[in-house]
Amino acid sequence: MDTMVNPARPGTTETDLYILRGLLRCADRQMIPAWADDGIRYYACPDTQCDRRLINAEEIEQLIWQRYVHLNADAADIVSRDQRRSALLAVLARITVGSSLVDLDYDWRD
Repeated sequence: MDTMVNPARPGTTETDLYILRGLLRCADRQMIPAWADDGIRYYACPDTQCDRRLINAEEIEQLIWQRYVHLNADAADIVSRDQRRSALLAVLARITVGSSLVDLDYDWRD
């Protein structure tokens, strides 16, 4: 798989991609948006030796959004898909990815 580090896939608008941009961390490194030639979006650890090098963007975005909905059910009802990034940025300082996608450490804003 040829993976390109790129904030948005060609022919798309940035507003509908990578809602966790700037929020995801792998250990002490900020994960960056990436996409593959097969059209799948990823978040990538910039450390090429990292075991969690690529994380499927759709999967982790859904997991984190479900957590947001669980904690903010009333607010989540009025947030459109295009507004999810803003909603998450308002309540989250960062999310650190552990050894698996279920091992997430949330750093919530006060």
